[in-house]
Amino acid sequence: MSLVLAACSPDYNWRQVAVGDGAVMAFFPEKPVTQSRTLQFSGHDIEFALTSAKVGDVLFTVAHAPLPAAVRNDEALAQEFARAVMQSLYRNMGATESDPLPALGESFAINGKTPQGDMRLRATVWLSQGALVEGLVMATPDEFPEPQAEQFFQGLEVAR
Repeated sequence: MSLVLAACSPDYNWRQVAVGDGAVMAFFPEKPVTQSRTLQFSGHDIEFALTSAKVGDVLFTVAHAPLPAAVRNDEALAQEFARAVMQSLYRNMGATESDPLPALGESFAINGKTPQGDMRLRATVWLSQGALVEGLVMATPDEFPEPQAEQFFQGLEVAR
């Protein structure tokens, strides 16, 4: 019962949001904002959009990166990009990556350090038709909201 009450906390004002021009539907616990940046991968520019909402010190993010045709049409290259993205999550957390890396679509957690201190990251990475999608929840280990993280991940729907 306490998990249900925690998920309904007034700090969490859940709303459904379309991300990546409707490629992903997500439930965010607060009004999200989107930032974009261009990444270089194997000679290709990839536009990486991060749509995030913050509740207290907890960050909920959906990343969407449409793949250029050359990457989209090369399954091995698309898989390599997805692995590189997962490896960057471990690297950014100062953690040793798991061997093997988690399967695409499999939820995984990383405990590590950032400039702000100890952090816990829970993530799932997917390759959809033509895009890479990530779901991320990050907070300090003692403030990590497991019920709300679960609710966030259950609300992610990769449409295409």
